Amino acid sequence: MRRFSEFKNSLSELYWILKTVLQTIWFWVPILYAVYFVIQLWMIFFIHPLTVLIVAAVLGFYGIWLEDKRTTARYAIKKTKYLAASHAFGVGPELIERSELEIEKAVEEYQSLLNKKGQKNKRKTWRF
Repeated sequence: MRRFSEFKNSLSELYWILKTVLQTIWFWVPILYAVYFVIQLWMIFFIHPLTVLIVAAVLGFYGIWLEDKRTTARYAIKKTKYLAASHAFGVGPELIERSELEIEKAVEEYQSLLNKKGQKNKRKTWRF
């Protein structure tokens, strides 16, 4: 029974040592560098350089497209509105509906909130 408990203790110690070693960054740095080096060698001999440039460009455009989608969804943008100088004179395509009234209402609400906050701050200030 004593040998079994010693064996169990030694396995437990090995487990904790292995767990500690695997959780340190310094164990993984040389392994990850070796993997990186092998991938670089593989890319040098088996992948054409233009392929790398094309993949980078495609990923860039895809990222821009996703960012545009995220921005449109986040700020609830319906359409991009382009207005030219000729639109003011009634020339060109019909004017796109504007939400100026909504913007003016929001600005007025913000101004009233600032005024209320300013009045509250005036009440709280102490002057000597």
